[in-house]
Amino acid sequence: MKTSMQIKSVARHRFQMPDTGLFRLAVLIQQQALATRCFVNIGSAVRAAIRCLAVVVLLLTTSTAFADEQLLQRLNAFSSTLQTFTADFQQTVYDADSNPTQESSGSVMLKRPGRFIWNYSAPSKQQIIADGKSIWLYDLELEQVTVNALSDQASGTPLTLLMGDRPLDQEFEIRVLGASDGIDWVELKPHSNESDFELVYLGLIGDDLAAMELRDNFGQATQIRFTNFKSGIPLDDELFMFVAPPGVDVIGQG
Repeated sequence: MKTSMQIKSVARHRFQMPDTGLFRLAVLIQQQALATRCFVNIGSAVRAAIRCLAVVVLLLTTSTAFADEQLLQRLNAFSSTLQTFTADFQQTVYDADSNPTQESSGSVMLKRPGRFIWNYSAPSKQQIIADGKSIWLYDLELEQVTVNALSDQASGTPLTLLMGDRPLDQEFEIRVLGASDGIDWVELKPHSNESDFELVYLGLIGDDLAAMELRDNFGQATQIRFTNFKSGIPLDDELFMFVAPPGVDVIGQG
């Protein structure tokens, strides 16, 4: 299993993750400032400059902590207050060496609790539909649909982020990474050892979901970038009802 440092390094090949070493820099400068006092011939101006630099960096880390708290508040607000959204998405799957292996695109529609449609339009047409009780995986080209109970599929997975059934900190260990390329990033590590995912990176722009990166236990990653994100729009429950078309094979029970 990769360490968190290795995971972050690999992630940089896809989304540019922020550098979180600012606090270590402040500590290092302070240590260097203390070390200079051992040299009696060092100029007072140099000592003052070192002290000022240490204070500046310490202030930066304090404001960073404040910014981190603000980001956590926005994340919690997104998770707890979002009721509906629609968006387009671009999805790329990477292998353990960060080589892209599959690209797809489509649209997503979600209504809490427990309803969404993940509609793939390219390169092949597929749908993942949740009606609040069951989740349907429909392959239009194969004329085949697989159905499972939604509760069997959602627990400990990134679906928990979007379903809003429980507070995020009950499902994930949350760590703020900071901002990069206009996106504010957090890292989510599932509490459950049975989760299919090792880490989830979640990116926000303002109060909107901008991107997700999901890293599984085999080192593969799925990157999803959202555009045309619209929240709070009316969506009828009937939109999420799925009835298998005539001639389509149905496998499983919801």
